[in-house]
Amino acid sequence: MLAVNIVTTPDLASWQQALTATEQQVNTAAVRALNKTARWARSHLASITAKKSNVKVGLVRNSLSVVRARPSKPSIVVGLNQKAGVIKAHKLGAARQNASGVRVAKRQFDHAFIAQMPNGHQGVFRRRSKSRLPIQEVQIVITGRLRDEMESLSERGLMDNFERIFERELNYLLRVA
Repeated sequence: MLAVNIVTTPDLASWQQALTATEQQVNTAAVRALNKTARWARSHLASITAKKSNVKVGLVRNSLSVVRARPSKPSIVVGLNQKAGVIKAHKLGAARQNASGVRVAKRQFDHAFIAQMPNGHQGVFRRRSKSRLPIQEVQIVITGRLRDEMESLSERGLMDNFERIFERELNYLLRVA
């Protein structure tokens, strides 16, 4: 499973506000900042990958999972779930059969056909060989793009975003208290 991990133990010397905050306020701010960073990372990964893959953001967002931070475990994980990286063609939009295959949204799948399975599932399929069976469902694989974006996000921006949100959360908790 691919994942982006952030584990933090706030360095009190680097944040000036932390000197006046209690330990509980710092821990609360860290957990809240981690969870907001995880949500940001998930939406950022989904939007960039969807734009590059030319698919809807919701289809990519469903393949990303987030493990949230808790006060007892201040770490987050943004990773791929079990069905990640595979988008079935019928999820892209309305499928229309034409002479050369099937057109779904702006994509053309040559030598494909629309069929309904005995269990009621309707999808876009291709034959594996010249014989009638077996057939397989047409899918778009985006795992590679997701992995590349996760690597680039972990190299840049993720820790900067966490630090910015942590300072904001700590300021908020100091103002409210």
